[in-house]
Amino acid sequence: MQKTTLANHTRFVLLDANIVAGYYLPESLSSIRAREHIKNIINAVKNGGDSELLLFIPNLCIPEVFAVFAKYGFATWDGNVKKILPKGLSKSRYKEIRENFGDDLHNGVLLQQVELNRYHILATDLISPVDANFEHYRNRTKRKHKRMMGATDHTIIGMGIHLSKIHGKDNFAILTADHRLSDILTRAASVNRNTAKRLGLVSIAQELGLEYSADIYPNVINLAKTTKNELRNFFEVWPLPAKPITRKIMTKLSEEDSQFLVKLRKQNGIHRDRMPYTKAFESICKEFERIKGQVVDRNAAWSAILRIEKRSKKTSK
Repeated sequence: MQKTTLANHTRFVLLDANIVAGYYLPESLSSIRAREHIKNIINAVKNGGDSELLLFIPNLCIPEVFAVFAKYGFATWDGNVKKILPKGLSKSRYKEIRENFGDDLHNGVLLQQVELNRYHILATDLISPVDANFEHYRNRTKRKHKRMMGATDHTIIGMGIHLSKIHGKDNFAILTADHRLSDILTRAASVNRNTAKRLGLVSIAQELGLEYSADIYPNVINLAKTTKNELRNFFEVWPLPAKPITRKIMTKLSEEDSQFLVKLRKQNGIHRDRMPYTKAFESICKEFERIKGQVVDRNAAWSAILRIEKRSKKTSK
């Protein structure tokens, strides 16, 4: 696998430690849904199915991932380890998991390390006051209060704020299975202007060269709770292709392929006359390419849908 460059990519994700560890050691991730999602995402990049997606990992999360491996390899006294892997990891599997993770990090072959810098640290001032102010995880029935996030989570969000500014909000997301991180970041994006001023967020944003608004906060996708629609909206197609798509462009579509495009159009719900040059139409074509394994010419796809649907309309009359 060749080392990638930013110029090759259109979408960027920052991976939290819990889902990275869950990819290499699925047992460490409690959510089955999150395991399946992160497996599809990383394998799509690793196997060339999605060449436009770039996987970032904060460098401060790397020792955390290795610590998870060590926990399941040696801490057989730990209650969670006893429950999930009573005998712990075998020596051979522990070694293999560490080597696989290390290989994927080496020279940015698969996972691109994001080095902590001053901008990431400064940007934590845009999330820590929100985290401290809102009892977002309060159980209103039992009046049970949760703790604030740790500094590591604040820093990951700070990185996300900076990367979202660089790559564009629509093209970037933090991926996690941490409910608290996801919910507090979502809450931060909904703070009204008066509260933002009281918390100092407006002035902090100005100091960082940002114009305060909900858009300064990055997208966050909780892989343990997300829906297919949310994943499709960000990635354009879901699940991601498992293998490379043939680059030879389909310019002539068979009756079967044309009917399939019409089916995708109806599933999407967008009106036929509103499709051209829209993100929805691009999503339909991407889904077609994922399933068929070959690139389709957009004009040919549009013509095929028109031909089939106009013919069906005449037949119904």
